Amino acid sequence: MSYQSARDLPSFRQAEQALLLLRMVPSQRSETKAIKQQMEELAALVEAFYNLLSDKHWIFHDRLSLTAVETILAEAAQDADRAETMLIDHYRDSEQMTAMLLSLRKLPAMRRRLPLVEKAREDYTAGRYYACVHVLLSVMDGFVNEFETVRRGLHARQSEEVHAWDSVVGHHRGLAHAHKTFLKGRTATQEEPVYELYRNGIVHGSILNYDNVIVATKAWNRLFAVTDWAFARHKEQQHEAAPPLTWKALAAKAKDFVGFAVEQGKINRINEQWTPREHLPGSDAFNNHPARQGSERLLTWWVQRNYGAISDLITQDAHAKHGKAVRSVIRRAYERYPLTAFDILAVEHDMAAACTVTARLQRDGGLPATVTLRWIREDTQAFPKPDPWPGEWRLCTWEPWNLLTHTSD
Repeated sequence: MSYQSARDLPSFRQAEQALLLLRMVPSQRSETKAIKQQMEELAALVEAFYNLLSDKHWIFHDRLSLTAVETILAEAAQDADRAETMLIDHYRDSEQMTAMLLSLRKLPAMRRRLPLVEKAREDYTAGRYYACVHVLLSVMDGFVNEFETVRRGLHARQSEEVHAWDSVVGHHRGLAHAHKTFLKGRTATQEEPVYELYRNGIVHGSILNYDNVIVATKAWNRLFAVTDWAFARHKEQQHEAAPPLTWKALAAKAKDFVGFAVEQGKINRINEQWTPREHLPGSDAFNNHPARQGSERLLTWWVQRNYGAISDLITQDAHAKHGKAVRSVIRRAYERYPLTAFDILAVEHDMAAACTVTARLQRDGGLPATVTLRWIREDTQAFPKPDPWPGEWRLCTWEPWNLLTHTSD
C-alpha cells in the first residue's frame, strides 16, 4: 500500500510522537521545535516535487540533494518542463553523481554490479545514452532478481510488488506509479521519439528512438529509486522482527532522532560548502593527505605481497561481510594480480568525506596502467563522515580487478 503523503511514513509519525514527548522537557523545547519545522519542510518538499514532476514519472529518492530540489522548485515554479531540465542537469553534474553513487556499495547485490554502473556512467557522460539505458536496465533487473530469495527481475514484478515501506519512493506517485511505464508493452514497432523509460519496448526492440538524455537520466533516477526500495525492504524486515516500542524506548529513540538530525544537518552543510581541491606531488597537502598515505601503504603491501595487511585499509562493509575471514578473502583476491611498482600521481579531494587517488601501476610483464582508488572517510558503520566526526579513510572499491579494469590507459 502506497503512502498518500510523506507525513504518512511510519518514521515520520513515530518522530512526531517522539517530539511531542520531548517537548515536555524544558531543555529540549527549542530543539524539538526546530526539528519539527525541518520535518514539515521536508514533507512539503516531497509533495511539491511529486505535484510538479510525477506526471513525467520522476521519483523523489534519498540520494537527491535537498538543496538542488529546493532550487528547482523555487525557480521552475509550475513549469514541469523546466523543472525536468534542471533535474537532469543535477544528474549530469559529476560531483553530484559521485555523491549519489556512494551508497550503492552498501548493497552486496549492487556492489557486484558497480563496474557495469561505472560503464553506464561513462556512456552517460559521453552522450551514448542508448548504451547507458541498456546497461542500467540490465543492472536493475539483475539486482532485483538477486536481492530477494524470490528470483524475479524488476521487469517481472507488478507495481504493488515495488512498494517501499517507510520511504519517500513509496509515495503513491513514486516508484509504483512510475513502474507502470516500465512494464508497458509495445508490440508494434515505434520510430517516434519517446521520453519515458519503457523497459519492455526498449529491450525487446519495438521502441527504436529512445537515445536521448531524458530517458537515460530517468534510468538513473529509477536505479536510485530501486536501491531505496531495497534499503526499505531491509528496514521493514528489521521492523517486523523488533519488539513493540515502550514509552521509555520511544523517548530514547526521540533523543537519538534529534541528535542524528542535528548531526546530519551539520554534515549536509559541510558537504554543500565543500570546495573540491587537487593535491599534486611536491606539496605538503599531497604528502600529508591521509588517503595518499593510505594508498602508499596499500600499494607497498601489494608489491611486497603482504596481502593480509591490506585488510586494515578497506571499507568496513567488507569486514562486516567477511568477518574473521576478511584477510584470507583479500589475500586470495590480490595474489592473482602481483604488482611490481607504483607511483602516486594526484589526490582529488572532491567531497568532504570522499576523494580519489590517481596512481600508475606496473605489473610484471604488462604495460603501466593509470588507475583511480576511491577512498571514503567512514565511521565504524561504513557511513561517510567528514571532519570533525570520528572516522577513518578507507578504500571503497577494493577488489583488484576493479582497479585494474578501470584504467585511463
